[in-house]
Amino acid sequence: MNRYEKYEDQVREISKYLPEIPKVITEEWLKQQLLDGEQLKGRRNFFRMWGFCFADLSDHEFADNIDARIIRKVPFSTRTIFPKKHPFHFNESIFHTFDDVRKLHDEKIDGRGINVAIIDLFFETIPNELQKSLYEMINIDPEAEVNMHGTIVATQLCGKNLGIAPKSKLWFYGTGGSRKHTVEETVLALKDIYEKNEKGANIKIISISASVHRENSEVEEIYDKLLEQGCYVIDSIIYGESFTPINQDPNTGELYYMDGQVLGEGADAIMSKIAIKTGGKMTPLVTTENDYMYCGQATYSWSIPILSGSFALALQINPDLTYDEFIELAKKTAQDENGIKVFNITGIINELKKEKTR
Repeated sequence: MNRYEKYEDQVREISKYLPEIPKVITEEWLKQQLLDGEQLKGRRNFFRMWGFCFADLSDHEFADNIDARIIRKVPFSTRTIFPKKHPFHFNESIFHTFDDVRKLHDEKIDGRGINVAIIDLFFETIPNELQKSLYEMINIDPEAEVNMHGTIVATQLCGKNLGIAPKSKLWFYGTGGSRKHTVEETVLALKDIYEKNEKGANIKIISISASVHRENSEVEEIYDKLLEQGCYVIDSIIYGESFTPINQDPNTGELYYMDGQVLGEGADAIMSKIAIKTGGKMTPLVTTENDYMYCGQATYSWSIPILSGSFALALQINPDLTYDEFIELAKKTAQDENGIKVFNITGIINELKKEKTR
């Protein structure tokens, strides 16, 4: 895919891979477009990622009685032009982080004083969500393509409206898209964070929504050196030991797994883990400052910065808390919601407050 630097470039490039939209959009057509990668024999599904984000649907119509459980999975953006009659009616909660987190923010438990870093795919335009929290943007690969993923993970952690820890100070390391480069660039970023901490940066959490860097033999050594500084790395392998993402319907509050999570032999193992609410929210539309896209089927990687942000909130209460202690609190306080063990940041914070008063 070619590099795009502005919204019009993005629309032109990604639209090549999107399906032609029929004049009458039916439930069956939407279901077919939302098939996951396994059902598509590994082919990348651009509609699941982008949906109607760039669409002018003013000359289209939606068939009657499309199941709301289908509609909640379809991406769209604040630039989508809908016909007068359409089924995309979500409440304003999609423009904010989760209610329990917002209540903690009202108590000024918002990550202030906790410095964090993200190593992820490069983005160029800084959205309004991140303009206050982003302390430094380091582009490891000058030839990197702009990618939606970096914008999303950064916002999940530090977005002013959508983030878990909006007052944390963020260092973002942008990497390229190829596997080889991502391995090498991630190691360079980890080394740079270590050096910055030696000079007093005091970065406490590094969120990495990948694991390919583990192929480099130096990584475990770097992780250990960072840990000696009191800096914890949360990558996809560390995250996956205890957690899995889950989506939440923004209107009904119903929890639902991604389609791919409940298919295949690994479903039981996935559903035995603590579920972190991830999808069902807006996120900045990459290459724009003030526009948003709706993500109804969030991915595994997008929930890693949510866990990292939650750890930042916990460190704000107890700066000496270790990641292992945090995990034990997560297991202790997880709430049962219709048979699903759901991550409970409020419970963790309350436990830490109790410990502080003893």
